[in-house]
Formats: sequence, structure tokens, C-alpha cells
Amino acid sequence: MTLSSEQLGLLVEKAGGPAQVLRILSGEIEIDIRPARGALPGMLEVPVGIDFETRVARGGYGWRYDALTEARFPVTDAQIGAREQKLFHFNRSVSSEDAARLIREAGYEPARIGEILAFGEAAPEVQVRHPVVGLGSVAEIDGKASAPTLWFDGECRTLDLLWLDGDWHRNYRFLGVREA
Repeated sequence: MTLSSEQLGLLVEKAGGPAQVLRILSGEIEIDIRPARGALPGMLEVPVGIDFETRVARGGYGWRYDALTEARFPVTDAQIGAREQKLFHFNRSVSSEDAARLIREAGYEPARIGEILAFGEAAPEVQVRHPVVGLGSVAEIDGKASAPTLWFDGECRTLDLLWLDGDWHRNYRFLGVREA
């Protein structure tokens, strides 16, 4: 297996820069290599007994779309508990309908708000690389059907709402979940 220049650059960046990599290679710094918290594939836990605002706060988002509220996107009892998670990438532009259909054909359901919030908390690094959409929770916002999306705007991680009126760019990922 060979790493691309882009992958090597990301690894150097994650390690803290070239000087840190040299310190690791020389043995001056020890590193612990293990799967990241919430690493995929695996389980996702939507905790019980937490209100919506606390769920959002636990995600540590630098910005949140103000229409993303508990009234519009409730975390129901059906969303609480352990779920198997899978991040879907279709490697092409895809409509919301096609993405949801493909997720279901794979034996998963599109993630709802509780699952998206738990995922954002457990695996914050994922949304820095790719936007992650939860097609299982949709509400009309400003006259447009919208879904919660974990996003990175270049400065901070965000909890956004994106319209479902066009195709999703190939960069988007879609969270799917199923009963454990």
C-alpha cells in the first residue's frame, strides 16, 4: 500500500507538522495509534435523558443554524439507544431521494437528528473532511425542505440545515443507521 501526497500531507498535519513527525520518527515522542472515538464502522450511542440544547452543546459546534430547534427536529424515543452506523458515499452527485433509497437498500435508515448530533459529538473530525447529512429528519424551513448537516466552513465545525431541492455534490456523505 502506498500513500498519496495528499494523504501524507494530511498525516503530517494531524501529527502537528514536519517537526513533530521527525520527533516521532526519532523516538523522542511516543504515539498511541488506535481507532478514533466514534471511528467508522461501528456503533453509535444516542444517550437517554439529555435535552436537545445539551445534545447540540456536546457537539462543540462553532456555529448553528438558528432554525435547527427541538420543535422542528425533535429527538424521539425511537432515536435513543445503540445503533450500528455507516457513512455512505456514492462518489457521484445524487438526489436526496436516491441517497435515501440506496441507504435503505443497504439495510440502513437515513440518520435522524438524534443520530446526527450523537455522530457529530463522537466523530467531529469526519465533518471537517466531508459534510455529513441526516436525511431521516426533514423540516420545512423558509419554504424549503431541509435536513440537518454537519459541515465545516473553513474556520469552524457547523450544525447547518441544507435544502433538499437539488442534487448533493459527490463530496457529501450520508449517515445511515440500523438497530444494533
